[in-house]
Amino acid sequence: MQTIPIVMSLNQAYVVPAIATIRSVLNSISDRNRIEFVIFHKELSPAAIRIMTTLVNDSGGRITFINVQEHFAGHNLKQEEMYHALLIPGLMAGHDFVFFLDADMIVTGDLLSLVHAMPADKKIGAVRCFFRNTILPPNVPRPLHDQTLRTGLKDTSRYFNAGLMLFNMKAIRPEDGRRCLQLISRRWKGHAESILNVVFHDSVQFFSVRWNYAMTHIAKDVVPFQPEIRKDVEESRLDIQVQHFLFLSKPWLPKAEHALFLKEGDCPEFRYHVQNYKNALAAVMKDISHVAPRLLCGASWEMTERHLDPEEKTLLA
Repeated sequence: MQTIPIVMSLNQAYVVPAIATIRSVLNSISDRNRIEFVIFHKELSPAAIRIMTTLVNDSGGRITFINVQEHFAGHNLKQEEMYHALLIPGLMAGHDFVFFLDADMIVTGDLLSLVHAMPADKKIGAVRCFFRNTILPPNVPRPLHDQTLRTGLKDTSRYFNAGLMLFNMKAIRPEDGRRCLQLISRRWKGHAESILNVVFHDSVQFFSVRWNYAMTHIAKDVVPFQPEIRKDVEESRLDIQVQHFLFLSKPWLPKAEHALFLKEGDCPEFRYHVQNYKNALAAVMKDISHVAPRLLCGASWEMTERHLDPEEKTLLA
């Protein structure tokens, strides 16, 4: 049975969250042997790569790294990692299915179940964008809706979020990959997400929103949703399979930053999930602090450690 890559795009700032995401996948996947993690990057240091490899391997996973910088030569992109997913149709053509995950997610469901739910004739599977499916009062600005309409798409409710995507490589054609790269020059604010929505808008399998739940919308009745997803949002809130800490829900932001969607004290569910995410990040940081000296110092660290007294070794714990 063919391995299914799970591609992530990283810069140096997201190493810790990425490891937390990877560990959550490994803890929830039904068969670890069926997946492998592939990191697209342009600037990860050798030390970061060694640390990620060690911690992922220790958690029972496999991971490889591909420097994709040469593929964007001449584009002069300020946030190049926001476009890396566009390379999947070309670089990963030898696989039947490929996942893409953002590095600010906690996965509690079995991603392999989505492969079985993917129709053979659909090119990409994803979740509808929460923000573009909210019903806003007439006098409230709608920048995301307007941005989507400027791409040429007529129905903003069918716009998908690129945080979790399943590429059906058997249905995707080489011209799809070429068009993804050609459209970079138009420089839409939505980066790769807008381009992917334009290229694949006629061939999307929409998964339940529980598979990419925007944690900014975890509070009940924060905003009304379009009728097509209203019931799904309500049911998924109680059975979230992928928590996406996008935008203002990132736990490293000040509490005041959440105020756009949440009022202090109004949502214990949000605080619960954010605290769990913080715990996962802290566990990664603790493990990095344990393995980094050995990886960076190698034999020198081990040789010196052997000559320490037990009391002295406790200082390293």
